[in-house]
Amino acid sequence: MKIAPQERHQYIVNLDKNQFAFFKLMQEGVDIKITTYNAQGKKIEEFDSPNGRNGAELFSLKSDEKGNYMVEVAPLDENEPSGAYNITLKLVKPKAVSLNDQVDELFAPWDNEDTPGASVAVVKDGAIIYKKGYGRANLEYDIPNSPSTVFHIASVSKQFTAFSILLLEKQGKLSLDDDIRKHIPEVPDFGKTITLRHLASHTSGMRDQWNLLAMAGWRLDDVITKEHVLKLVSKQKELNFNPGDEFVYCNTGFTLLAEVVARVSGQSFAAFTQANIFEPLKMANTLFYDDHEKNCKEQSLFLL
Repeated sequence: MKIAPQERHQYIVNLDKNQFAFFKLMQEGVDIKITTYNAQGKKIEEFDSPNGRNGAELFSLKSDEKGNYMVEVAPLDENEPSGAYNITLKLVKPKAVSLNDQVDELFAPWDNEDTPGASVAVVKDGAIIYKKGYGRANLEYDIPNSPSTVFHIASVSKQFTAFSILLLEKQGKLSLDDDIRKHIPEVPDFGKTITLRHLASHTSGMRDQWNLLAMAGWRLDDVITKEHVLKLVSKQKELNFNPGDEFVYCNTGFTLLAEVVARVSGQSFAAFTQANIFEPLKMANTLFYDDHEKNCKEQSLFLL
């Protein structure tokens, strides 16, 4: 369906009382806003995901009474170009009553064969009372999510890196105010002291490893090792700002902190965290994944 600037397209959806309807709208060159209205013509909700002018807008309708409900489709604002879209009613079912069904309803937009999803656990009084997977863990091989699906949790792992540094400080093996070059002399002398505290608080002034790798022609799905990052750091000539002067999120700092943990402890970072964090906390299915050839089928996953 083609749509021009300032146009509004309206669709009537006849629903029985207490029904749940789920829709998928595919945008083609125009950022679409969807507005839903109840049987009396009163606005219910607006939908607009931050995916620009292409891709899916997923939205739903819930009926409180039998009647004709309306879905209005319009460009996000008057500056949008002409474009096209395709809208599909994917699902109509009774509105959720049980708590379990309410969770399923909440995750309906991501419980599809062609979208990534999530694994969900509801915990009450320290016990898991509901768990389920939604959508796909791997689109290429059509692998669904389950409660035991392995996830890469990316920067959530930074808290465990800082935890490791604090454990070593408690053991008297380092100080947060140590110069990084005390532990990793390959880091260039920029004429300013960069402390472990600067690295942990994103105030070091160092340039981010992912931006540098991208500028060097690397892709983020390439195999990128700690050695690659350390070599990249060793070639840097300047900082973005003097340490402590500004806050700028920087992944490089946490790669360096992980390497400090390895050198000070005499263990790999993965081995240190396993022995000093995950095992004592009985986190039996968690690890730092430092070998891209390792099979982690049954384990949760932390990555820097």
